[in-house]
Amino acid sequence: MINQFNNLNSKEWLPFQKSWFRYSDDEILFTQNIRFFVKFDDENLPPNVLFWGSKRQTKKIKTLQKELKFNLFTSENIEEAEILQFVIIDLRDYLTNDSSLKDYLNLKKKVLEFIYTLKNKLALRRFISVQISNIYSKNSFYPIAWNLAKSITSFYSLKDEKIGWLEKKSDNKESYYFRTTKESFYSLYFRNDEESKYQIQNSNSSFLDNKEQLKRNKKTFKTFPSCYILKPKPRNKNEILHPAKYPENLAKMHINTFTQKGDNVFDPMSGTGSTQISAFLLNRNSYGTELSKFFYEISKNRCIDIYIENPKPCEIKILHQDACKIKPVDFPKIDYIITSPPYWDMLNIKGAENQAKRIKKGLQLNYSESTEDIGNIENYNSFLNLLTNTYFNLLNVLKPGGYITIVVKNIKKKGINYPLAWDISERLQEKLILLPETFWFQNDISIAPFGYYNTYVSNTFHQYCLNFQKPF
Repeated sequence: MINQFNNLNSKEWLPFQKSWFRYSDDEILFTQNIRFFVKFDDENLPPNVLFWGSKRQTKKIKTLQKELKFNLFTSENIEEAEILQFVIIDLRDYLTNDSSLKDYLNLKKKVLEFIYTLKNKLALRRFISVQISNIYSKNSFYPIAWNLAKSITSFYSLKDEKIGWLEKKSDNKESYYFRTTKESFYSLYFRNDEESKYQIQNSNSSFLDNKEQLKRNKKTFKTFPSCYILKPKPRNKNEILHPAKYPENLAKMHINTFTQKGDNVFDPMSGTGSTQISAFLLNRNSYGTELSKFFYEISKNRCIDIYIENPKPCEIKILHQDACKIKPVDFPKIDYIITSPPYWDMLNIKGAENQAKRIKKGLQLNYSESTEDIGNIENYNSFLNLLTNTYFNLLNVLKPGGYITIVVKNIKKKGINYPLAWDISERLQEKLILLPETFWFQNDISIAPFGYYNTYVSNTFHQYCLNFQKPF
């Protein structure tokens, strides 16, 4: 196979396709990106790299020129470059948690103007990488990385994201507010391709209309890790029947953070009962609903077994019911909801690697065949509308000031990137307070060579844990 994209062999290519990485040094970050996105022996395309960042960062990337043998351009000499293979825009030094929304909007304007000047310079099917972190300022969370990404799609196609994990030790002080250690940042990747347009759009949307987080009565929050690796325990014979079960230790982490003993925990899409069992073992009352009769029976029986094995003065109950039809009379007032929705209709896509494995084992491929199952909706916007309405309906049983965590990931379908986690967050901000996101990193999955030797497509090995609070 001829490598048409870069000069890397499989040993270097495959690790870069992992959608999260440990970060320790700018030079390593810049080197890995330049080596991956620049083809150095293309006779028709010189190894021209454009960098836009702080003076500190520019100084670092200049030290790599001689070693990597690329031509470096900056905003000061961009006119000298006739064509570019790769562009790096690093914004991490420009914004901190002390930055205001106004600081970001001013920077965003400059970035979009700068990107617009690249209209006739970036080679076809070549990439721009943007490094940026979301900010948490004055007890309000602003997902500026998501907002900027959606704005840049006015110009280029959003192809992928990677999450950088900063290797540093953070404090664990108690707080009245939910906050994270901010040990992560985004590497966003955009491509100049046939779908790219140069139409400046207003993309502020509701991402930037955030409300201040509500204060908790007691200092019960400890700084929550912004990213963590969790390896699920081996599933038993009933759990393995579910095509997309999240680990119970993930549920326990969040239940311990957002609730206290005796609180009421709820999962509207219970699956095999992971949330209910985790909450019950932590001395919380645990409730849920499950649309699928098949998985309802599994979760109900698991809950009965765990109650018999560990008798406690706590209630555990799951109803066979559609989550969008839950009524306040069905359950007591809930303190905390944690759940994971279907990732659109991805489980119904034929030929997927996971499907092939499950077919071989004779396991169920999707949640159900029901027309009421939102995991069977083919239209993306219709799926988002119904999912949003389902979550809004849950507010009828959630206490004011209560919390919601949604475990989900952005998805790729037929070569198109759908930022599902961002889209859910944007829609739910209409009625909820968006809190800092956290990441569940998966480190026990084999890397597949998607796009090998032709283009960059990552293996999505990170899940978002989106956190919200219901206003009073």
